[in-house]
Amino acid sequence: MGNWNEFEFNEPYEGEEISEINGVSLPQDYLDFMMEHNGGEGDIGETWFVLYPLEELEDINNDYEVPHVLPGRVIIGSNGGGEFYGIDEGGNYFNVPEMMDEEDITLFGKDFDALPDRINDFWRE
Repeated sequence: MGNWNEFEFNEPYEGEEISEINGVSLPQDYLDFMMEHNGGEGDIGETWFVLYPLEELEDINNDYEVPHVLPGRVIIGSNGGGEFYGIDEGGNYFNVPEMMDEEDITLFGKDFDALPDRINDFWRE
């Protein structure tokens, strides 16, 4: 598992099955993690990381109009200060600034366990 450092995990997810948000399938490694922890927040090294609970994803994405602004993508978290993290329809994790312009997306690969390390590498550059 990646560097979760001072991250405080939530309780396991016990709601109805959620496998996609706004037509974007959620990767199995992410769903497995969320079944055990259902998000949380904390310092992961180079930045703060907020991972939104599964049951809030649809509302958060609709509130930010993600299906219209970034089609084929779903936001799953943020740094609490203007940067979002998400998943695209190809299963890639990514970063995008709050203004949500497709040209500003940085891909982090498809391995959820490595996501904290990829985020830390991004902020070190």
